[in-house]
Amino acid sequence: MSLRFVKPLLTATALLIAAFSWPVHAQQKPSNAQLTKQFRDGFLKGCLQGKTPGVKNQSKYCTCMANSYQSRYDGRTLAAITQVAGSLGDKGPALVNLMVAPEAKTCTARN
Repeated sequence: MSLRFVKPLLTATALLIAAFSWPVHAQQKPSNAQLTKQFRDGFLKGCLQGKTPGVKNQSKYCTCMANSYQSRYDGRTLAAITQVAGSLGDKGPALVNLMVAPEAKTCTARN
């Protein structure tokens, strides 16, 4: 994956790590749908703050990427990935972005 695609995704992923850093109490476990929505909202917020090289429509690109994450992983997996990425520090977002590198290329080509 080219570095030009990584920076906007790193921003979005870093915001996701922050979003999933809240403590979860046993009685208040969020549902799969809530986790998915939380991931999607956080990802879109971060992605829309950037400008991806080669992308004409950042909004459509970000939606495509959010859809890609959501179609590949359920909410609980997205939350787990985000928490693990957070524990890796600066290397966490890069690892997560590699997980959807093929989708990033497709989304860039479409938008």
